[in-house]
Order: sequence, then structure tokens, then C-alpha cells
Amino acid sequence: MEYTSHVNQMAESKQDSSRLNNMQTLMNLLKGTAGTGILSLPFAFKNSGLWTGFGLFLIIALVAVHCMHILSDSSNRLEQRAGRQIANYADVVELAFSHGPKGLQRLAKPMRYVSNTLICIMQCGFCCVYIAWASVTIKEVLDQYWPSSPNVRVYEVTVFLLLLPYVMIRSLKILAVFSAVANVIYLVGLIVILQYMLQDLPNQKERPVFKSWSSLTMFFGTSVYSFESICLIIPLRNRMQNVSDFGGWSGVLSLAMVIVTAMYTAVGFYGYLKFGEDSAAAITLNLPVKQILYQLVNVSFAVAVFISVAVQFYVPINVVWPVIENWFLHRTSSPAFQVLEYLTRAVLLIIIFSIATLAPHIELLMALFGSFCGGLMSIIIPVFVEMLTLYGDEELTALVLAKDVFLLCFGLLGLTTGTYTAMLDISQTF
Repeated sequence: MEYTSHVNQMAESKQDSSRLNNMQTLMNLLKGTAGTGILSLPFAFKNSGLWTGFGLFLIIALVAVHCMHILSDSSNRLEQRAGRQIANYADVVELAFSHGPKGLQRLAKPMRYVSNTLICIMQCGFCCVYIAWASVTIKEVLDQYWPSSPNVRVYEVTVFLLLLPYVMIRSLKILAVFSAVANVIYLVGLIVILQYMLQDLPNQKERPVFKSWSSLTMFFGTSVYSFESICLIIPLRNRMQNVSDFGGWSGVLSLAMVIVTAMYTAVGFYGYLKFGEDSAAAITLNLPVKQILYQLVNVSFAVAVFISVAVQFYVPINVVWPVIENWFLHRTSSPAFQVLEYLTRAVLLIIIFSIATLAPHIELLMALFGSFCGGLMSIIIPVFVEMLTLYGDEELTALVLAKDVFLLCFGLLGLTTGTYTAMLDISQTF
């Protein structure tokens, strides 16, 4: 579910005249959407029940994909109205408010800041999950050879110390090389996991159809977490040779999301069918860790996740650092300026590490950031953007308004209950 590397690569090469054909756009969408969130879906189904999870996940996928479409369509309308190209998610939000009702136009700039802040929180959330994930996975493997191995927080400190010099890399081109290695590791590891998961499946009657209402909030957060790719939509759409091929029922976006949804649903359904109540927060933790092959898979995923931290870290640091840079631009000498940037990177990593340490449970972190950031960015804000855009074009019909109000209620319900439950569960871990 990691769109960051794509967004930043596009931003860095925005002067490049090259355009993507439909197949290239499809591959980028698949690569940017099908991230590590897929490995947590058996745990999501564990919190809903087998067939309840199957049905609800398809509903959440339908809502998420619909919101991607309305964001793309709204972007197209706003570009025509403003007479300029929209570059990213925050641009869409700002323009929607600036062309909306007069009473809301003054919120255009603040909403841009809110959008960028949410993106930063979401990317820092990914980093928190990755630090916890890598630490738990490495401990799981070392426990086989070192029964008295230390607490998981010792591994988190070790991961933090290794990350400290790594996040000092400023070049996205260098990070892209590491990211390519991580993608290869991820693909090979996923194939190994799938072949194990689909062996000796039990009868589906052995799994409950429905678990409980209280656990559905965890299901919502974890499911939405896996669809955190909405910020990839606008940059990819803008780089297409034929922009008109992007949206619509038979467009590139729809095709990519059908493939992703089918793959996600299969992993969640069959993963829970295979492991049942033992389904872990990451399916890698359900592998037979005593076997060398699966130990290598676990270590490989830990390495891939570790590598991905710097790519995810690139977004928040490029939002935070320009603010600090402008503040100290005329107050600090050039050598001290570089030291200040490295210090900013270190402080941000310390904050991320502290959150990961305070809530070392992967499933709680995913549920928290999925419910809060996912509820806002993937559902609520796109719906507001559509309403404001259609209002400006005087095309906001009663049917569309009713649909959008329903989606807002759906998103708000998932956001409030999911965030509250995740925060409550995190507080109870102390």
C-alpha cells in the first residue's frame, strides 16, 4: 500500500516530457497500491468472521475505489475551471474549497495545510508500523536460536540505530535503488507465502461467519490501511499519454483496483481460512519459523520493510524541512544549515521511534492510522471535494448529495469508532 516513492519520483521529474502509456500506468498503480498492507488482511478477517469479512471488505473496497474516481473526476473539473494542471492531493483540496461556497473559500489554504499534515501523519504512521514489524519479525527468527533473547523493544532500539544514518540520505535516486531491491524481495516472499497458505486448507465451516460488533472497528482500520494509495491517483493521471483512459468503468484505474481487490480479498479470505484464530498481525508471523526457508522469508521481509522506511520518511521530511529552512534561512551560516537539516531528520525519526515503542503492537498501529488517516483521506475529504466541486458547477443533484452524505456517515463512523477503539487498546497495553 506504499505510494510515496511514486509520488516523489514524479515530483522530482515533473519537468520530464515523457508520458506513461496505459500499461505503464497500470503497473505503477498495482505497484503503488499492493503494498505490505496485504499481509495484515488475514488478521482483519479474524476480527470480522470469514464471510462477514468477505462481504464487508468488498464494500470497503468499493467505497475506497469510488472515492478515488470522484477525486480524479473532481480534479479534471477543477483543472478546467482554474485553467491550470493540478499536481497533487493537496492541490485538489485547496482548489475545491477556493471554488466552493463563499463561506468556505477562506478555508482553502488551511485545508491545504491539513491535507499535507495528514499525509505526513500517514507516512510517519507507515514508518512506525515498519519499525515495529521489522523488530517483531527479527525477534521471531532469533528466538529459534536464542531462547532467552531480549524484549522486542531492544530490537526496536537496534532498528532505530541502524535507521539513523540511513534516513540521512537525501537523494531520491539513491533511495530508488534500495526501493527496487525491496520490491523484488517483497514479490518473491509473497509468492512463497501464497504457496504455503493455499496448502491443506480446512473446511470453511470451521471458521465463524461473524465474530462480534466490537471487533469490526479493528477490521475497518486494518482494511482501510491496505488501501492507503489515494494520493497516487492525481500524479499518475497527470503523466498519462491519454488522460481520458484513466477513469471510467473500463479505465486503467478501475482495472487496477479490480486486480488489487481480488488479490487482497483472496489473501484475507484464504489466510484466515488457513490460520483461523492464530492469524497474526502480519501473515509472515504465521509461517513455520522452525523451517529455514520461512526463516529466510521472514528475514527478507524484515530487510525489505527496513529499506522502505527511508522512502516513506522522504515525504514528511520534505514537508517539515522547508518550514524550518525558511525560518532559519537568514539566521544560520551555510555549514550550520546542513547540520540543522540532519538534526531535523534525527528528531523526526526519534518521534517516529517513540510512537512505535509506546505502541509496539503492529495490529494496533495499523488500525489507528488506517481508521484516522484512511477515514479522512480516503473517504471523507474526497467526498467533500466532490460536493464542493459539483456545487461550483451547479451540478450537485439531490441523488449525488444523498450518496455523499451516506459516504460521509460511513467514513465518520469508521473513523471515530476505529480510532477510539485503537487508542483504547493501545492505552491498555501499558
